[in-house]
Amino acid sequence: MSKAVALAAKGKFNTKPGVNVGSIIVKNQKIIGQGYYEYYGGPHAEINAINDVKKKYKKNFLSQLSGSEIYITLEPCSKKGKTGACVDELKKYDFNRVIIGSRDPTQKGLDNLHKAGYEVKSLNDQSCEDLNLGFLHKVRFNKPFVRAKIAMSADHKSVFLTKKRKWITGIPARNDVQCLRAESDIILTGSGTINNDSPSMNVRLKKILASKAFDQPKRYVFSKELTLDWNAPFFNLPGQKVVVTSKRSLPKSARKIKNLSLLNCKSKGRFLDPKNFIEKISRFQINNILLESGPNLLGSFGDVNLIDEFIFYISPEKLGRQAEYFYNGKNKINFFDNEQFDIVEETQVGKDKKIVIRKK
Repeated sequence: MSKAVALAAKGKFNTKPGVNVGSIIVKNQKIIGQGYYEYYGGPHAEINAINDVKKKYKKNFLSQLSGSEIYITLEPCSKKGKTGACVDELKKYDFNRVIIGSRDPTQKGLDNLHKAGYEVKSLNDQSCEDLNLGFLHKVRFNKPFVRAKIAMSADHKSVFLTKKRKWITGIPARNDVQCLRAESDIILTGSGTINNDSPSMNVRLKKILASKAFDQPKRYVFSKELTLDWNAPFFNLPGQKVVVTSKRSLPKSARKIKNLSLLNCKSKGRFLDPKNFIEKISRFQINNILLESGPNLLGSFGDVNLIDEFIFYISPEKLGRQAEYFYNGKNKINFFDNEQFDIVEETQVGKDKKIVIRKK
């Protein structure tokens, strides 16, 4: 199953808003076929694994598949979608056993196969669940999985008080963030970040862009009063952009921008209401939101418990009075010693430390 997980991860930049799935077919303790879900709308992992066997064993693929075991990281689909139901294809072959890494609450693949007489085993493997955190979260709670990415100094500062410097962390950490963006359906930021830092908020790593199946995430910006620099790179780069605002229409200067739309959202005091935003965005086919913002927007989401995972990139440098604290919520949180979160990753990325904490 660990090999199937590694296979599934190969598709993680190209499958949104779908799922990441890998499959291995084993016979006599030898891998005879493998595949993964390569791009959204393409053949599913188990179909690619079966086709791999057919390609390798053209004349006797049926005898090779007979008595084999198939490992799949996610329960096979039982409903017809962009492709046919995978269980119908699986039932064409005499598998000795079907082993599933994690259940899919939207499907009845295991029940279907069990009724057809197959031996089916579900592992409830955490590594398989982790492949599709956003999808499973959306299914279970009817709202996307929200990650917040924070680049900060050793003394927890993230916003420079002057424009003399832009970066806190090193190139390896910034490249890692590019991968986080590539996995996300939406990148969300605030007007202050757009106006002060002029970020692109897109994916620029060549190894990711090389795939024709890759789609840039949609870029969203919170701006209650539409006080935005419409000439910023955020608006003028290709891709879909959405302004979340309390206003009903965009100003004339913004209407000429290609692929720009407006999402009206309720206000809450001086800011937009993040709960109302999540309610609205949950109606769309969106599983993963990456929040890259300043302290105010981050705090407004944190205050109402909407952040499911924090990803910290921590520089060894201390900034002192050169910068502001990364979080400005009304409710103060001790992020690294808190009963609400588990530390799920702690690694070194270049000179910086990466710590991921996830809501329990």
